[in-house]
Order: sequence, then C-alpha cells, then structure tokens
Amino acid sequence: MPTLAAAQSLIEPQVSIELRPQVKLDHGSVRLGDIAFLTTRDMPTLRRLMALPLGPAPRPGSPALLDRETIVRWVEARSGLQTVDSALRVQSPAIRWTGASETEIESAAQQLPGEAVVSAARSALLNWLSQRSVRAEVEPVSTARDLLLPPGVPTLRVRPLANQAQPTRRMLVWVDAWVDDRFVRTTAVTFEVGAWAPVAVATTDVGRGATVDPVMLRGAMQTREVDLTTVRQGTPVASKAGGDSADGRQRLRRPLRPGEVLTSAHLETTPAVMRGNWAHLQARSGDVSVESRVEVLQDGRQGQVVRVKVPGSSGEVLARVTGPGQVEVQP
Repeated sequence: MPTLAAAQSLIEPQVSIELRPQVKLDHGSVRLGDIAFLTTRDMPTLRRLMALPLGPAPRPGSPALLDRETIVRWVEARSGLQTVDSALRVQSPAIRWTGASETEIESAAQQLPGEAVVSAARSALLNWLSQRSVRAEVEPVSTARDLLLPPGVPTLRVRPLANQAQPTRRMLVWVDAWVDDRFVRTTAVTFEVGAWAPVAVATTDVGRGATVDPVMLRGAMQTREVDLTTVRQGTPVASKAGGDSADGRQRLRRPLRPGEVLTSAHLETTPAVMRGNWAHLQARSGDVSVESRVEVLQDGRQGQVVRVKVPGSSGEVLARVTGPGQVEVQP
C-alpha cells in the first residue's frame, strides 16, 4: 500500500494554473495565458495552453467577468487535461487550479475626440455639396461623443453619400472608425444644411405638355439662386435660361406656377408623335410603298402603335411609330 507521500507524488499535477483577479488587454482576443500564470515542465503543453483561445476581448469601456468554473470546463474540453481530484485519485495528465475565483477582463482603450469625427463628416459633406451647389453651409445638430477605441492606429472613413441623392434640410453622415485596418465601430453625425445653386424658376404660368426648349425658357423662366434643400421633389434644372441643354426633347408632365422651380419631376420625354400633330405615314405592301400625311390621334413613342387619320377619310388607321413624326402601316 503506497504511503501518503507516494500518493501525493502520483497526483502531482502536470500543469498548475493560477487565475489572475484582473487583467487589461491590448489585443482583440482573450487567451488563457492572458488571464493566468501557468507552470509546467512540459514546454509544448505550456505553449499550447497559453495560446488556448477563450473568446473575443470585451469592448473598450465594458469590462467582462469570467468565473473559474466556466474557465475550467472550457480548458478541459479543449485541452484534454483533467483537473486534480480533491480525493487524491490519480489522474494523468492533470491540472491544479489556484488563484482568483473569477477574473475581470478589461480592454485597453484610447479616446478619439468627437470633434475629429464631426470634422471628417463635415469635410465629406461639403465636398459632396460642392458638386451640386455654388455655396453651402453645414452645422452639426449636436456634439458628437468621444469614441473609445482599442489601442493602435485609428482611421476615420466616411461612408460615401449617394450620387443620386439631393440636398435636404437635415442630412445624416455615417463615419466608420478603424484601428490598424480593422473595423471597430460606426457613428452618425447629423447636420443642418443649406446649399444654393442657380436653377430655372417659372416667372409665369406654363401649362402641361409645353415643350421645354430655349424659347420656352427665355419666355417663361428665369435663373435664380435657390436653396436646394427647399426643393421637395425631383432634381432642379440647373441650366441657365436659353442654355444648350434644353433642345425640345422634353415637355412638362404637369403645369408650372410662378415662382416654382423647374425640376426633373416636371419633365417627361417628348413623344415621337403627338396628338393633334401631323405625321408622315408610310404604307408597305410587298414591293409597293405608299406615303401620305396623316393626323395623329394619340401620343406615341417609337415602337408603339397609335391611331392616325388620313385626311378626307372618316375612319382611323393603326400605325406603328418608327421615329419622330414617322409612322408606318404594314399588312
């Protein structure tokens, strides 16, 4: 029968692990070696246990607690080692646990001033507005909070604003914080915005269906500097009255009132043939082609079938639109 000393030698642990009551980390994951002092004569086992992952580090400013029982179960499940039994049963290999009953884990942090976030957002917003206006003013609605970030080199990256968006009275700019090329968190900055640009403004009533061309712009429109954030629908037409961009290929889908800004919401593409106008009709039958002038009875775009009327005839004919002022009838 073995003596007590012999029994104790039989259960001498292969590894001793002393848990630390509190640790502060400067990296993004928790390893067993971060929260405990490990002792063993087996160097491969020591290296393996010290590198054993326990999970991600807590967010800066939000400490986490790990109790010993949870750590023991985790380590035993992933290392294959067992804890020394208090009844002195021989277990090999084995771990003896000492130290704190729980460990508080805190991530080291650096503080990035909220002013830096606002400055990055303001710069990006002003650059975006400069492509749509001749002058702009932006003012943050509230003070941005300082950001708690892990140690490393911080970088602020402003999310691009949509190209198709229009300036509005209040605009939200999202800023992502990265540390050492790793995304950490995002925050938003709200601005009060004013952005002015020269746009076409109606000086008189203009009815629905009016063709938008230099003549119409010179007679019924005036270029004024307008705050774009006050325009509710569509993209304002920024061309000056009489500009080359108004070539008659568009018309008003709804009327304009004096003082109203001309926007894309008012416009539609002018049909290839329009009701009440004349069109050139070409009728084909085999190798024979007959041309005539017809009255268009409904608007139509290229490829559409419209009703037309031949002068002197009481009936209507269906014809396919082939181009501006052109229709054809095929058997």
